[in-house]
Amino acid sequence: MRIFRFKLQMHYQIILGILLGIGFGFFFSEYVSYVDWLGELFLRALKMIVVPLVFCSVISGVANISAQDNFLRLGGKTLGFYLLTCMLAIFTGLFFVNIIKPGADVSIELPTVQSQLITALSKRDLLLNLVPDNIFQAFSSMNMIGIIIFAILFGIFLGKSEHSGAKSTKNAIEGINEVILKLTSAILALAPLGVFGIIAAVVAKDASNGEALSGLLKSQGIYLGTVFAGIGFHTFITLSVLLIVLGKINPLKHLANMKNVMLFAFSTASSNATLPLTLKEMECKSKVPSKIANFTLPLGATVNMNGTSLYECVAVIYLTQIYGLDLSFAQQLTIVFASLMVGIGSAGIPMASLVMTVVIIQMVGLPPESIGLIMLVDRFADMARTMLNVYGDTICTLLVAKNEV
Repeated sequence: MRIFRFKLQMHYQIILGILLGIGFGFFFSEYVSYVDWLGELFLRALKMIVVPLVFCSVISGVANISAQDNFLRLGGKTLGFYLLTCMLAIFTGLFFVNIIKPGADVSIELPTVQSQLITALSKRDLLLNLVPDNIFQAFSSMNMIGIIIFAILFGIFLGKSEHSGAKSTKNAIEGINEVILKLTSAILALAPLGVFGIIAAVVAKDASNGEALSGLLKSQGIYLGTVFAGIGFHTFITLSVLLIVLGKINPLKHLANMKNVMLFAFSTASSNATLPLTLKEMECKSKVPSKIANFTLPLGATVNMNGTSLYECVAVIYLTQIYGLDLSFAQQLTIVFASLMVGIGSAGIPMASLVMTVVIIQMVGLPPESIGLIMLVDRFADMARTMLNVYGDTICTLLVAKNEV
């Protein structure tokens, strides 16, 4: 007799965990202390992996790129285009989340929090704060912007060094990065249990108010729509305008050439898994020289995160709306910059941006468990933002190739 084994995919497991958490918190709120530790343990594991994940992935990626002879010329152009498109993506997300306000009408009972963002820094202070005066203190305090700046500089000079010890160091960091990625995937595999504990604890605090819970679920749909609106606008409008203005390239033709790449990125939610197909399609269909594609696309998979940066900005401001935080424009600009820097450190694996979002949440002053409020729809947002990440890489590659001709 044949036994059929059915295994739910990860995103379905997470949705099941969320639904079970809602049910448990609503009907068994007095027993929530028996399961809320699952969520706390999951969040501690996420915070544990953040610093080594960002540090090693950025150094590994930048060192490989800076080792190439044409890094200063070609790398400067590439990074310039990547920073431009990422900033435009973040401001697009900022616009949509402030116009739609998906978390403004949620009335679920949550603890009072106060924003920790600094509002009155001079331009001089902002510049100085980019460079940590003590890297070990930056590690312990999770100063991610300082860590990323140091990792980029370390990676550049590690790749440029010809000393045998430097090559050994580079190989060691690449090996550590591979282990960290596997560890990250293992931690994220516990997400269904983690979100069950997180959601059960959140729901239990307001279990008697069914209307409030219904409003929270409704806001999730509006929030996902906000993410999709921002991603759609950036994909089809902003990037198309850049292609026309900077490259004199027909965006409709490029979209047609990249449809298989975008569908693959959407279904896998992994920039790294899509990279081989992206390289092939860019060389075969878009006629980009291999020496350019082999430089810009792997770099993009490491540092160019249009969709991730847009999503993180929208997600964090959505959570501040739920918690009733009224952020000034200067404070929102801090989130914009944090989203840009943290997006650089995101690994190209499914759900990696979830780890990075925890970092920004803590910067704002929100409790880490608030991440559970966006996990119901995170998989769908992950698929869309990965598609934009990969498509943004192809746009920048086309523009660099056009500029190099």
